Amino acid sequence: MVEIKPFKAVILNPELKNRAEMVCPVYDTIDASLYEKYSAKRNNVICFTTRKEGARENEFVDFAKQNLNRFFNECLLIEREKRSFYIYGVRYKLSEEIMEQIPEEDRRETYFAFGLVALVKVEKLNEDSILGHERTFEANTQERYRLMKECGMIFSPIVAEYNMPNHDINRIFEDYLGFRRPDLKIDEHRKPIVDVELNGARHLLWEVSDEEIMDKIQHLMKNKRILILDGHHRYTASHRLSIDKGKGTAYTLMTLLEGGDRALLLLPWHRCVKKCHMEDLWTKVKENFKIESYDRSMREHEMDSIYSKLRERESEREHGNEFDVRLGMYDGDKFYLLRADERKIRKLAEERGEQVGLDVISLHEWIIGEPEDIVFMSSLRDAIKKVDSGDCRVAFFLKPLRITDVEYKAQIEKKAFPQKSTLFLPKVAEGIVMCRNLL
Repeated sequence: MVEIKPFKAVILNPELKNRAEMVCPVYDTIDASLYEKYSAKRNNVICFTTRKEGARENEFVDFAKQNLNRFFNECLLIEREKRSFYIYGVRYKLSEEIMEQIPEEDRRETYFAFGLVALVKVEKLNEDSILGHERTFEANTQERYRLMKECGMIFSPIVAEYNMPNHDINRIFEDYLGFRRPDLKIDEHRKPIVDVELNGARHLLWEVSDEEIMDKIQHLMKNKRILILDGHHRYTASHRLSIDKGKGTAYTLMTLLEGGDRALLLLPWHRCVKKCHMEDLWTKVKENFKIESYDRSMREHEMDSIYSKLRERESEREHGNEFDVRLGMYDGDKFYLLRADERKIRKLAEERGEQVGLDVISLHEWIIGEPEDIVFMSSLRDAIKKVDSGDCRVAFFLKPLRITDVEYKAQIEKKAFPQKSTLFLPKVAEGIVMCRNLL
C-alpha cells in the first residue's frame, strides 16, 4: 500500500523575475557542454544539483552545501507555509526528430502532462508497492546519498506512474484549475507558484492545500502500486537514508503520473558505438540475425522506413509472437534491418527468464556487450550524424517499448532492463519543486 502525504515545498522565490534562468534539466541528462551553459549563471540550481565532470564527489558535495546555504541566506529559495500537495504540469511539444519515432495516431501538436507531487513513504524496491525496472550502479547511488544526506535536501522529484483507468486524480486537477488539457487557462485566483520555460517546455506548479481535496487524493492512492519511471538511483539513495537512523528520511519526493495519460510518452535510447572492430561485429550479426540492407538515400527520403519496418512486428506481437526481435543498424554506408533468429531468441528468453525487452537484451548480449564507449541518443537523425561525422563507428536503432512492457518487467519478471532502455517524456526540471529531508 502506497503511503503519501503533503509537505512544505521549497521553491525559487516567486518575487524573483528571472526564475527561468535559475532552473536546469535533471542532473543525469547534463553533459559537459550543458554544465558549462547553465553554470555560467551564478544563481542556477545546477550549482547544487549536478556534479561537474572531473570534480571529485567530496568537492561537489561541499560546493553544493555552500551554494544551497547561499540560496537560502539570499532568499533565492523559500519554503512554503502550508503542508500541501502540488500539481506539476509540463506542457511541451516534440521536435520533428522525436515525433517521427511515434506512431501517427499518437502524434499531437501539444502534450500536457499532470503529476501529483507528494512525499511517498520509502520501502525496499520491488518488495511490495514500489517497483523499479532499471539497473542501478553503486557509484551513482552513493553520490545521491551523500548529496541528500549532507545537504538535508531532496532537489528534484523521482518520477513514477500509477494506474487509474477512470482518471480520477487528473480530473480532480482539471476541475480544481478550471481547464481541460492540452488547453491552458490560468485562473487569477489559482495562479501557479512556479511558471517557467526550459528548452521549449513550460513547467508549472500549483499548490493544493484544500483538506477535502487532499484527503480524497490520499484515498484514491491508498491501494495503488507505483512504478518508478525516472530516478532509480535517487530512490535507492532515499531507501539507504531511511535505514540510516537519525540521519535520513522515511519519505522521498515524487511526481506521480497516471500511466494511461496520453501525454506520458515512452521512447527508446538508440546506441552509437564509438570504437569497435567491424569485422568481428559483422560476424556476430550474421551468426544471430537475418539481414536486410537499404540504400543510405533512405536518410533523406524515407526516414520513417526504418521505424515502419520495426513497427511491423506490433501486430504480430498482438497475435502472440513475442519473439520477433528486430533492430535497425547504420554503418555509414547503408541501413540494415536485423531480424533475430527466432530459435536463438527463444533460447535466450528461456535462459534469462525474460520475454520483455529482448531487442535491447539481444543487442547487448550478442553484438555490443557492455562497452564504456556507447553514446545514447534519443534522436535517430542525431545517431546517424554521430556515425557520419566519424565520432562513432556504428549506430543501432531500437523500437520503443510500451508502458505495459515496463510494468510486466517489474511486476511479473521482476528483472531490470539494461542501462538506458527507456526514455520517458516529459522530464521534470531541477529547481521547480524541492523539499527538506524529513525524518
